[in-house]
Amino acid sequence: MSESSSWNRSLAELFDEQARRHPQNVAIDAAGRRRTYAELAAGAERCARGLRRRGVAPGAIVAVAGPRGGDAILAILGVVYAGATYLPVDAALPADRVRTMLRLAGARLIVRLPGAGAPADVEAEVVDLADVLGGGGVGSGRLELPGADAAVATPAYVMFTSGSTGEPKAIPAPQRGVARIALDNGFMDVLSEDRVLHAASLSFDASTLEIWATLLAGACLVPVEQQILLAPYELHRCVERERVSILWLTTSIFHHVARERPETFAGLRYVLAGGEVMRPDAARRVLDHGRPLHLINGYGPTEATVFTLTHEIRDLDPRAGSVPIGRPVADTVCHVLREDGTPAGPGEEGELHIAGGGVARGYLGNPRESAERFRVMAVGGGAPRLLYRTGDFVRRGPDGLFEFRGRRDDQVKVRGFRIELEEIRAALVGHPGVADAVVLTHEDGTSRYLAAHVAGRDPDAPPTGPQLRAYLADRLPAFMVPAVITVLDRLPLLANGKVDRAALSAARLPPDVPDAPDDDARPWSARQAVAEAWAAALPGGAAGRESFIACGGSSLQAAQLVIRLQRRLQVGSAHGYRLIRALLAGADQDAFTAAVEHIIAEPAQTSATGDRWRKDLAREAPPVLTRPPAPRWRAPRNVLLTGGTGFLGSRLLDELLARTGADVHVLVRARDSGHARRRLVRARARYGVAGDLPEDRVHALPGDLALPHLGLDDAAWEHLAAVADAVHHCGAHANFLYPYEQLRPPNVDGTREIIALASYRAVPVHYISTVGVVRGIDALGVRHLTEDTPVDHVELLSMGYYESKWVAERLMRDAAARGLPVAIYRPYDITGDTVTHTWDPAAAISQVFRIIVELGLAPDWDLPLNLVPSDFAARAVVHLSLTQPAQGQTFHVTNPRECLLDVLVDRLRFHGYPVRTVPYGDWTRAMARHMADNPEHPFGPFEPLFTNPAATREITVAELSGFKHFPRMDRSRIEAGLAGSGISCPPVDRVLLDNMIHFFRRTGYFPAPSAPAR
Repeated sequence: MSESSSWNRSLAELFDEQARRHPQNVAIDAAGRRRTYAELAAGAERCARGLRRRGVAPGAIVAVAGPRGGDAILAILGVVYAGATYLPVDAALPADRVRTMLRLAGARLIVRLPGAGAPADVEAEVVDLADVLGGGGVGSGRLELPGADAAVATPAYVMFTSGSTGEPKAIPAPQRGVARIALDNGFMDVLSEDRVLHAASLSFDASTLEIWATLLAGACLVPVEQQILLAPYELHRCVERERVSILWLTTSIFHHVARERPETFAGLRYVLAGGEVMRPDAARRVLDHGRPLHLINGYGPTEATVFTLTHEIRDLDPRAGSVPIGRPVADTVCHVLREDGTPAGPGEEGELHIAGGGVARGYLGNPRESAERFRVMAVGGGAPRLLYRTGDFVRRGPDGLFEFRGRRDDQVKVRGFRIELEEIRAALVGHPGVADAVVLTHEDGTSRYLAAHVAGRDPDAPPTGPQLRAYLADRLPAFMVPAVITVLDRLPLLANGKVDRAALSAARLPPDVPDAPDDDARPWSARQAVAEAWAAALPGGAAGRESFIACGGSSLQAAQLVIRLQRRLQVGSAHGYRLIRALLAGADQDAFTAAVEHIIAEPAQTSATGDRWRKDLAREAPPVLTRPPAPRWRAPRNVLLTGGTGFLGSRLLDELLARTGADVHVLVRARDSGHARRRLVRARARYGVAGDLPEDRVHALPGDLALPHLGLDDAAWEHLAAVADAVHHCGAHANFLYPYEQLRPPNVDGTREIIALASYRAVPVHYISTVGVVRGIDALGVRHLTEDTPVDHVELLSMGYYESKWVAERLMRDAAARGLPVAIYRPYDITGDTVTHTWDPAAAISQVFRIIVELGLAPDWDLPLNLVPSDFAARAVVHLSLTQPAQGQTFHVTNPRECLLDVLVDRLRFHGYPVRTVPYGDWTRAMARHMADNPEHPFGPFEPLFTNPAATREITVAELSGFKHFPRMDRSRIEAGLAGSGISCPPVDRVLLDNMIHFFRRTGYFPAPSAPAR
């Protein structure tokens, strides 16, 4: 490819040209805010003036610290406009790592973005972006941008990779390297109409391609939370919702999406993957089920500016054992050299050396490693030029395509990040209790992870794995902290005295884990079952001398462990509650095994009693006061909302904004107000709620229902108590496996805090409960339940979540008896709205529908489908809160026209899903087998509902919801309250069910039907 004239220009000039060519094009479409090219260029110029007035000279290095998004892009452009070099500092990096980066790069100024914390103990000056912009003001005349000379002399940015000496290596990327990867690159042509997803960390050079290829083409950058990449179905929705046309993923994420939701890629203009070796089966799956216009496999070290080689995958031979990494990109030369430095022949393996405009000049402040990796050489009789020695071994085929063959050192790729294992080892041996350490990678069939093996200095008091992980977390990025750290008395050695790495690699389980029975028909001992379930749930089968959580387990993995254990030992729901309590309370493997053995030996002691709920009802409650000003509940000016990031809560927030002129104060579990607001924005997008959040009316409050005063400081608590005109309490932790004790803090104690706040001025509280609190009441002979029927059968609810909601209802009723205005709303299954038909895929009813489709089997079960659209429920609650005095009454938010499960089965068959109806017991056994084959299936937490018996009954917990057992719920009060409002609930009919099936099919939640629709 001939040289492009653009490559020698500065990035500032190239962007400014696009801003003048496309001033009204949207440059950044971030959640809640868009910036045009004209706005972004004006902001960058103002930022540059502010930096220069603070003494930033051309060629200086300026750190940009904070989260990805529009402000980060503005700051980066401002640094470039000022003729300086930007150093991106990810908000998630530990303080010690940040200090090292600033020292090695020589940065003396840090621009802190909104929402970022203050870097601790740094020598550099820290200044907020707002102050930089404020200092920029309006200059006299147009800012003089850096030109071609500056493009040669000043790197675009500095990024870091792992270093073998124990410190990261600082790489100054040349501006020409960035320009040549963004413009006329030979593998991707970005158009001004394109929308490019921006999800890469700013400290990862994938962000370079996302940002600059977009902004130097007049296209639109779409920043999203990085976590969305880990949820294929949500990523698919995001791609569709944001009209993304170009998508860059690390190879591991590409593999994940290819396996779970390849249709995500269908029709995109470009899908690019890089960072690790691409699996041929993943590429074939995408080509077969989600072919984009261009599927690109990329290779390139940070030292050569993003991509060095790319390969467009059009077809792949079924016999191919690898995917080529392709041919050199523009302005790049690749040499394959033998150990003696001579060129390798076609098909011969050798080390890859890179030359061209993308190659850095060396590592900042690291002459030794620079001399090792960057060499001036003459290859094959050509002129001497700077080459980067990659350490990667490749071979070039007769067709000119390069194939990756592996590495010959301790550098590895994990989740797209290049890591020197020696840097992790050096950090470990820096711990005073560690004598030596070895860090390896392990594969578990789907992913690669790091595992460390450590020898302690004092065998009588060695450091623990959790202690070492915490130590590393303060010094290394999260992606470099091993998932498993095993502490040994000593490291195994070979006869030559070297560490026996093969023995460590083979040590996947702790040596005391007993073998599992060879025959599934043989009984499992408690010790065998616990060891097997513990190892299966933790990363790499981490050993259990510490608690499950300290060993790296999560609450979801705890739930999966208990489900696995219940299946192995055939124990019931009461046992499950006790087991999950033991895990979450911090039991190690031995203590947990003892708890299991005790349960098996004395099962009668695990039965629930009412005492554990009654004590929560007996606690002293605050008096209800009537301080001025009196709440204006019919025309509220300030409303407190909890649960605003949830499925119904998102709709309640939208309805409160539409129906009132109130400021809505939304309690959100978050680090700070910026994080809280981002969570609200993401929830609205996830649940199909249209429109932006008004900055002046929605106040995101970082807090926590489980904490005293809701996690608010005294000033915020007192302000809310003084100004609130109404409270909508929709927040709760909904978990169908956790016991009551685990759910008490958010669901019961949180409700108590809400009551305390509202009692200060007798503020009306509108509490969102659930119809689940009436389950099991048929055992008392109640078959018809009015909105006034007393519900006092907590011991029959058979589930911790419903028990916690029952107790919260009682607290509300007791507060109403003391004079607090209270209204209670019991919704049935909240489902997709009536406009976008967006459902909550994590809801129990959604999971039931999906498992039916996956099995191709439906239970012969009289389950009523009482589906309540989310927008109807929100409109009803808000209307009632504005028109009906809260006097302790209950409203049943249910659908008056429900149907049974068999109607849905008929609609599934109509749409091409061959679902067969089988007896309930046969279905639960088939479901249990499916879950055993797929232990990480998201239906796992719901499985016990269908296999465990209900309290005092010979039916399962789920069967309590069947027509035979669930009471008919009268809705006279809600019908009277909504009369004349025009608010009505649509029936559960063919239209509603078809819209649901279309939504789940479109988002990939349901697999493609195996037969055509009738």
